[in-house]
Amino acid sequence: MEKQYLLTERTHFMCPNMHFGILFKIKAAYEHERFLSAMDALSSAHPFLTSKTAADEEDPQKLYYKVSDRSEVIIYEKKSLSEIRSAYINISKTNWNVFEDGLLRVFVCPENDGFNVLFAAHHLLGDGRSVLQLACEFADKYVKNTDPAYAEERLIQGIKDLPEGSGLAGISRLLVNRANRQWAKENRVVSYRDYAAFVHQFAKQSPVGYESCTMRPERVSEMHRRCREKGISVNDLLMARLYMAAETNKIIIAADIRGKFRAYNKGAMGNYATALGIVYKGRGGNDYDNACEVHALVKKSLSSNRKKMLVLACYLSMTPSLIDAAAMGGLDGFESKAAKFVGTSMFGFGRQQGVSITNLGSIKNDSMESVVFVPPASPAAVQTVGVVTLNGTMQLCSSFYENVLSHTEVQKRLKMMAD
Repeated sequence: MEKQYLLTERTHFMCPNMHFGILFKIKAAYEHERFLSAMDALSSAHPFLTSKTAADEEDPQKLYYKVSDRSEVIIYEKKSLSEIRSAYINISKTNWNVFEDGLLRVFVCPENDGFNVLFAAHHLLGDGRSVLQLACEFADKYVKNTDPAYAEERLIQGIKDLPEGSGLAGISRLLVNRANRQWAKENRVVSYRDYAAFVHQFAKQSPVGYESCTMRPERVSEMHRRCREKGISVNDLLMARLYMAAETNKIIIAADIRGKFRAYNKGAMGNYATALGIVYKGRGGNDYDNACEVHALVKKSLSSNRKKMLVLACYLSMTPSLIDAAAMGGLDGFESKAAKFVGTSMFGFGRQQGVSITNLGSIKNDSMESVVFVPPASPAAVQTVGVVTLNGTMQLCSSFYENVLSHTEVQKRLKMMAD
């Protein structure tokens, strides 16, 4: 496999809480050896499951996925679902050293009528859709002995890989160029050791919490019916409700770009998503009327490659070591004018105000009983809502910073989205 370098993925490298989870239940009895065999099959099909991060020998500032001949997946057996939850929360309290550990941690807990599995993935492994697909492949291998297809990773390696018209222009190009020049003038680099120390301190000051709720198939079916009548998506409706629940004018959404990325290999791990900020100030009408207005705003943003690919174009145009320093600079963990500007003004770190939603869509899988998408707790957002629908049942799960929001408030917001 051609060596794959961290370019757009670089933003996940030195940033706290860049992990997320896919928690699912298998509808079959737990057998240890069968479980290990299914995991080995996944590792054989996906090179990034045999990878760690490494520095290029010729240019140590360049990082790549170092593929080995064995699986780097770490598996933990737990006695209960509560133990799995505690173990996942503890990930936020330490630095996930991607030079020493693999990019996927798997937690398993047997039950009488099946078993729960949590795929805890570093964002360097892939985006939510990639890891959800990985969970489905595992379930089908375990239950039906269906082998996952081999998929060679091919990441975005430059602007040329993005759709036509995706390059930086105007003020965005000026800001990135100015930040690059300022960073070069400062002539500084953040060490990974300093970053690891920063993560420990950040975790103490900004603990992460999680809340979730379930929407049954009959309720979800009714939402779909009414949304179809309005010509909108369920995600438009969830966004409209989140604007109201969080009392915010801006929500960050994720947009899948697999269909736009020219070299994407179907089924590959990696990040094939972009992020957009959707500003909506409407407060009149009912939630379905508001959702129609949100739908128009989202459609307009997605229709422009320059808007849709803006964040990716910024990453591809920015000095990699400056991207590394952005989170620490924006969160006051590193003294640098350039890093602070990029971290606060461009990436939104340090404000503790942002609200985000990522919907992985609706899937069908008869090997699974349930699925929950546990979203990353980006320091650029105070709350992130993850949504996934399996066999008609929708699960909403929210990560949030407990020093800003209470569990009660987040429960209230999720209830307003579900109702």
